[in-house]
Amino acid sequence: MKRSLLAWLRCPVCRSRLSVNSELDEIQTGRLTCTQGHAFPVLRGIPRFVSQDAYTSSFSYEWDHFRKTQLDSWTGRSDTRDRLQASLNFPLEQLQDKLVLDAGCGMGRFAEVVQRFGATYVGMDYSYAVDAAYRNAGHLPGVHFVQADIFDPPFADGAFDLAMALGVLHHTPDPRAAFQSLSHVVKEGGQLTITVYDAGNKVYVANSRFWRRYTTRLPRRVLHVLSFAAVPLYSLWTLPRLGWVFRSMAFISLERDWRWRVLDTFDWYSPRFQSWHTHHEVFGWFKENGFESIEVLAPSVSQIGTKVKARACAE
Repeated sequence: MKRSLLAWLRCPVCRSRLSVNSELDEIQTGRLTCTQGHAFPVLRGIPRFVSQDAYTSSFSYEWDHFRKTQLDSWTGRSDTRDRLQASLNFPLEQLQDKLVLDAGCGMGRFAEVVQRFGATYVGMDYSYAVDAAYRNAGHLPGVHFVQADIFDPPFADGAFDLAMALGVLHHTPDPRAAFQSLSHVVKEGGQLTITVYDAGNKVYVANSRFWRRYTTRLPRRVLHVLSFAAVPLYSLWTLPRLGWVFRSMAFISLERDWRWRVLDTFDWYSPRFQSWHTHHEVFGWFKENGFESIEVLAPSVSQIGTKVKARACAE
């Protein structure tokens, strides 16, 4: 944990400021306490505001085994940079000097991109994926990681210039409430960008719900092995016309890289919660939480909005 993170951290119980029992700039092991006496550990360089990974345990397994699969610095490609750019309505160069929250950061795939463009990055995840993220990018200046609950983020209200939850909210028990929690930590004039699964393809949704009744009960290692079936099946699932029939029967990832294919297939079938949404529904989340200038992006159901300033609310 970098000491500078204290500027934005708040006690999730009473919302007061936190202090740490160390004078070091980089704290591996320590204890955070607030003015009301609530205490939270710093373990392996990460502040921990939850004691277990609860419903996100599949992601703890996933990102421990696929720690580098989506890192541009490891693949030599720009997939993660391009994915981040697709989720913003401004050039990445305008991240300079912004404070960015990546809610549900997983293994921290966006950390190195955000940091490279001059922003301060804070990655938050409920799962132990934060340990993989810390190993990937915790050494970078201006990069921080926190293990915490998205429904109770341990940050000051209005702290962030940009908050993002890309492919995250649909894996929570209440995506609308998770969105509302994130909206509080976005500053006036700041932005929130999200991506959730699209409810539009009813056949796709139905077959996923059918198979997930069984796959979510499988041991993680078994499902991991079964996900390798996506590698040879790719040639069948991409056939003209016939491939559509296969795709309507069961999902496999169609990523070009076989490692990503295994990862995304596992990611589809393993999480405890998975939901699908419409653009109209998500637009409503933004409006009811005080956002304007809402734009539709890609992929799936992706939107970005700007938090209304207090003066605009008064009008």
